[in-house]
Amino acid sequence: MATTLRLKSSHDSIQLSFYSGDAFTAHRSNVMSLTWQGTYEEIPLDVVETFTRIVDGASIDAFAQAIQSFNPIHMDSDWARANSPFPDRIAHGLMTSALVSRPIANFAERFKLRTVLISSTAKYIRPVVAGDTVTTTLRLIEKIDARKRLRFEVESRNQRGEIVMVGEAVEQAI
Repeated sequence: MATTLRLKSSHDSIQLSFYSGDAFTAHRSNVMSLTWQGTYEEIPLDVVETFTRIVDGASIDAFAQAIQSFNPIHMDSDWARANSPFPDRIAHGLMTSALVSRPIANFAERFKLRTVLISSTAKYIRPVVAGDTVTTTLRLIEKIDARKRLRFEVESRNQRGEIVMVGEAVEQAI
């Protein structure tokens, strides 16, 4: 059974839904926050985290610099329009995959865990074109309790709601 808690201040309105057995407490200081009071064993399945980011030319350039990959499909809008079916240059597939890092970090912070990524898979469905807004959703689908591993389903969508990537990530709690 879900319990809904509505918190309102003069600046914010936040609605949170909890399911029976969730071990959250809410408190207010200068900023309202939620603090997990449970254990690894009490983390429920189907927990969802999301992160949205605009993948603009500057982001693509920074990623290309970081990995030293300068294919013109990623770096040159004119080249991409003249030599590909895309309306502009596209993000590296690995850049789209890397967007899962923030929701994983949010999950770990939410449940007071320290984790390391031990595996990930990705299938790229559509390109992420420069200027797209990508929302990455992470959902906990399995806990491997004997090894304290967490398996997540990952899906990324563009601003039109089209799936651009699907995959999985496995984190090791340390």
